[in-house]
Amino acid sequence: MTGRVGPWPIAVVTGMLGSGKTTMIGRLLQHSAMGDTLVLVNEFGAVGLDHDLLKAVTDNVVLLPNGCLCCTIRDDIVQCLREIRRGWLAGTIPDFGRVLIETTGLAEPAPLIAALTSHPLLMDSFALQSIVTVVDGEFASQQIDHQATCRNQVVLADRLMVSKTDLIHGSTFASLARRLGRLNALASIGISHDAHPDDLFERAVAPFRHRPLLCDTPDDHLAAITTVLLKPHRPLAWTPFKIWLARLIETEAPHLLRLKGRLAFDGAATRVILQAVHHTFYPVIEDPTGVAQDAQDFLVLIFSGPSPLGFNQSCGKEGFTLFP
Repeated sequence: MTGRVGPWPIAVVTGMLGSGKTTMIGRLLQHSAMGDTLVLVNEFGAVGLDHDLLKAVTDNVVLLPNGCLCCTIRDDIVQCLREIRRGWLAGTIPDFGRVLIETTGLAEPAPLIAALTSHPLLMDSFALQSIVTVVDGEFASQQIDHQATCRNQVVLADRLMVSKTDLIHGSTFASLARRLGRLNALASIGISHDAHPDDLFERAVAPFRHRPLLCDTPDDHLAAITTVLLKPHRPLAWTPFKIWLARLIETEAPHLLRLKGRLAFDGAATRVILQAVHHTFYPVIEDPTGVAQDAQDFLVLIFSGPSPLGFNQSCGKEGFTLFP
């Protein structure tokens, strides 16, 4: 098989058990733009019900072995994607244009994201576009309070899609949206019933376009999640920034849930997008959004527990100058 240009885009859909991931995906697969989508389903349990439900919509569904994508199945997804590529090259797998991965509701997203974005055998053939978390509109408040996995799924998402909105009052949705915004200031928030293929496969390198960033103190976070927003006043020097960032990731990796930002550096013609999850720092890419020269740069760091940086309590409107 020849003629393909560029890597296959990948979208990951996660969310707690029963949140409505399969329902949303099944609806999306009926969209004409999703006709060339290969779907990988990971379920926890001996019987793959979600796999069968999606099979009713499309034949391009692969059921991963029983388990959890955040542990042993992480190796299986790497192997599965490698086998898919081999089969496509050999002509035994029909042509496809994109990959959608539905995780089990028990999956921690960070290890899967790391595998998809940094595994040397995948980086050239597959490109992660977005992490979409389906949030159970009926039970999310309790899940966020009591389940760390739910909080991590929210914090690491590029887009949050609230399900079961027909079962809750408008005021409940508004309250939930405010709480989700405090946990993840970068993600856009939508309704799962209205999800569109672009919500999954439009590259999510700059979700700050959708809504303003928040700058919160630990008291604003009910789930022991601290968000620190840094706003450099001018382009930074790359070398001291790189040293600072390497030290931060080395010392705080277990607590650094996510780092994401758009920054300008001395001598660089364009701004760059930076992303990290725990100890994994993703390749730096040029900002493709073409923002105005006077647009505010930012760096958002999301920690489990209090910020180790020491100045989150005084986080103000003007932000901070990281380096002279």
